[in-house]
Amino acid sequence: MLQIFFLILKIIGIILAAVLGLAILLLLLVLFVPVRYRAYGVKKEGECRAEAKISWLLHLISVPVAFREGELSAKIKILGITLMDLTDSGSFEEAEPVSEPAERTEEQKTAQSGERPAEEAAARSGERPVEETAQSETRQAQEHPVEKQAAPERTSQKKEELEEEEEEKNGIFSHFLQFLRMIWKFFAGIPRKLKNLKCTFRRFCGKINRMARKYRAAKEFALDERTKAAVRLVLEQAKFFARQALPRKICGEVRFGTSDPALTGQILGIAGIFYPLFMDNVKVDPDFEQTILEGELFLKGRLRIVSAVRIAWRLFRDKNVRYVYRKLNRQ
Repeated sequence: MLQIFFLILKIIGIILAAVLGLAILLLLLVLFVPVRYRAYGVKKEGECRAEAKISWLLHLISVPVAFREGELSAKIKILGITLMDLTDSGSFEEAEPVSEPAERTEEQKTAQSGERPAEEAAARSGERPVEETAQSETRQAQEHPVEKQAAPERTSQKKEELEEEEEEKNGIFSHFLQFLRMIWKFFAGIPRKLKNLKCTFRRFCGKINRMARKYRAAKEFALDERTKAAVRLVLEQAKFFARQALPRKICGEVRFGTSDPALTGQILGIAGIFYPLFMDNVKVDPDFEQTILEGELFLKGRLRIVSAVRIAWRLFRDKNVRYVYRKLNRQ
């Protein structure tokens, strides 16, 4: 019985050791097997395309990206089998526009059918339509134009005379009252304006004091030795990451130019900064007479995850970096 128990424990231990070994192996693969990348692009007369590929563990997992003839394609593959198409957005059928001529004809029919009963009812009741009554009124107005226009002209003249008299009487008095009101409003608003000016001055002084305090705090924070040490460490780790991630091989040729020779010279000077990266492997041909951009370029490189983990661990352990992080979160 005891032997069976020990045998079961032995089997369980072997299984746990195998699982632990697989986990450690997988972790080591993730950390030390590099993620490789390569890219190729060409732009010449009648040809413009670009290709890139990211792969890991002997192309077990790969992400090919291509741009050809104005179309972009990107996929995720495992063992060469497409797992996901990142550019497949699907297709949707467009709905046909709704036609409205039938509805409009039905509305016109209902309007016409409504007008006919109204005309028939007016004819039965003996009432004259509106157009006939309007014509009769215009005829009467044409037959007696003088009698109807004389009365309103007289009344309007009397009204104008009365209004002129009232304006002459009340004109001086109303202007004087308006002048007094303006003076009263001006003197009555002086205390309120002084109070608003005082509040505005206080707010302005408060803003100036807050800005001064923030400036002093930022200056002290920037000149602190812990901040300087943290910045130095971050720059060192950034340089280390750049050395690990930048392309290890780059070659090709590039021909560029603008219509402005001075601008072309400035671009050439900026490109010279990256000369240590590509040395003599990339041929740069500037054109100072015409605007042009064409060439062919190939690059490849790799990055180990352990390098990124190392950088993150060093930054996490550093007390100066933690101090700067806490300080920035409080602001």
